[in-house]
Amino acid sequence: MRISVDTLLEIQKITDCQVEVGGKDQNSISLRFGYWNKLSDSDLTKIKEILKHRDIECQLVDEDDECGELWNYIVSYNPFK
Repeated sequence: MRISVDTLLEIQKITDCQVEVGGKDQNSISLRFGYWNKLSDSDLTKIKEILKHRDIECQLVDEDDECGELWNYIVSYNPFK
């Protein structure tokens, strides 16, 4: 799956924090915002509009007393959907 740098920069402007991209498989990537930040509902809605036909799923990766909640987002695309 491909997402252009321009799209990532647009997402970064919405969230007002650094976006980290990770590989998952050929049909999905992971996005992390700042230090594992959870996005607001309004920011997530705006990002879904930008990503159009891709799905985005919020995942709670870990939670502990020191760091709190750690979130990432899986962006996937199924061309056969």
